[in-house]
Amino acid sequence: MTRAEVLLMTVLSAMGMLLCLPAPVVARTIAVGLYPSYPPLDMRDMRTDALEGFDVDLSAALLQRMGMAGRVVETSFAQLIPSLETGRIQMFFNGMMDTPARRQSIAFVDYLQSGVQFLTLSDEPHRPSDPQDMCGRMVAASRITSEPAHLLHWSERICVARGLPPIVLFAAENSADARLQLMEGRVVATLQDSLTTPWIIARNHGRFRALGAPFDMAPLGIGLSKDDRDLACRVQGALNGLQADGSYLRLIRKWGLPPESALPRTSGALSCPT
Repeated sequence: MTRAEVLLMTVLSAMGMLLCLPAPVVARTIAVGLYPSYPPLDMRDMRTDALEGFDVDLSAALLQRMGMAGRVVETSFAQLIPSLETGRIQMFFNGMMDTPARRQSIAFVDYLQSGVQFLTLSDEPHRPSDPQDMCGRMVAASRITSEPAHLLHWSERICVARGLPPIVLFAAENSADARLQLMEGRVVATLQDSLTTPWIIARNHGRFRALGAPFDMAPLGIGLSKDDRDLACRVQGALNGLQADGSYLRLIRKWGLPPESALPRTSGALSCPT
């Protein structure tokens, strides 16, 4: 065989080996929906305008554990579920309550739990010292949330059922307005989302204090399409892994979430293969 023939055979052999090589693995890119208006879960750094919060960190940790890339898509809270159903995003975070009604259209992987909690002023000498002290007095709650319903139900159970006068509801425009009413002395307390309570106390340098333990706890879920069961199960598995190695609790502590907001490791409601 001539030198030229040997060279040709070598080239052809190398080409054959290249043709048999598997295609390079490309990480799947996930569009993650976020509505940065729920501190300390989803918000913006006031100095840099960068997205930050528990959800931002958790989504990055989950994607890394799954070997996937993420692309954040900002959207309004009202558009999170429609964006998932139309494929504009593949999952979302925003502390959305996992309810049977919502499970009719999307899947959830529960990752936190939240309730409601009373806030009072720290330096008010006539502030309630016990939740029962609020019976018959005015308490503010954001009228655009479910907080008024929680407040009235609590009043029936704790005040009225014990022969005490019911709480008087002050329907505030939002949570910030409810705290304003408290600071101006129009109400003796506000009802606040328990996830945000430690953050609000810290941000206001102790001007407020929590009164009583959180109540009416409910699960919050990562939203996922019902048509992509594989992704939902991978998210559940990745979350289990983060819970097992301590990363999940480290993020809970980093963002100052109350200890009772953490969920234990679970297979969830997806019945994923182990």
